[in-house]
Order: sequence, then structure tokens, then C-alpha cells
Amino acid sequence: MKPDFECMVTASFLRSGRVVCNASNCAAVIAGVGILLTHAVVGRLLFAASIFCWPIACYLGMRVAIDAALFRDLAGDPADGGHALDELLRARGLWRARPERTLAERSRGGLRLWIRLIVIVAIQLATLVAAMMIQTLAT
Repeated sequence: MKPDFECMVTASFLRSGRVVCNASNCAAVIAGVGILLTHAVVGRLLFAASIFCWPIACYLGMRVAIDAALFRDLAGDPADGGHALDELLRARGLWRARPERTLAERSRGGLRLWIRLIVIVAIQLATLVAAMMIQTLAT
């Protein structure tokens, strides 16, 4: 596969993380209102669990957004393979000495991060739906 195409495809997937993060933000607001309005203990715990997922989703969303931008830029010059970025991060003290990674390994790592974001938001939404169902059944 051509390196520039691989970078563009990876960046496209990672950019969709913004939509997933927006869903997480909406779920957190709904869960916050739910905590205030529910009287069932189990419902409150599930709303709280949904809110607990939110900071994790925000962190993962931030990392996915950074990777999306890096892969978009890397698509412009795929011959470097990200080695200049590694050197810059090492020089700034933001990156430990690690073995060099290929573009395919970088892409797989970015997509794993994207999948983690989707999983945590799915858990957040599942607990929110469960809390809303308990609230509905309690009334």
C-alpha cells in the first residue's frame, strides 16, 4: 500500500473520533441531569458510572485528534515515516528512547487508540441507557 494513502486513510478514521467525543459530551450532560433528577440509588450509580467514563473519553479523544492531525501532515511527506517527529519529541523531552517504528506500526497504534475511544464511549452510552431505563421503570 502506498504510504501517503495509508496515512490519509488512518487520518480519516481518526478524524471520526470527533463525532464520538461529541456523543460522549452529550452523554455526560444527560447523565449529570439524570443524577439530579433520579431518586433510585441504582439509577444514580449508573448515571455516575456514565459520567466517570467522560474524562477518559476526553483524554482518548484528545490523543486521537492529535494523531489525526499528525497522520494528515504525514500524508504530505510519507517518505520520512514520522522519524522527524520522533526526533523532535525526544529533543523536547516528551518521548523516551524507543525503537524506530514503521508507518504501518504507527497506523495500527493510532487505530488501536481510536478503538479504545469507541469502546469507552460505548460503555458510557450503555450505562446511560441502563440508568434511563431504571429511571423510567422506577416512575
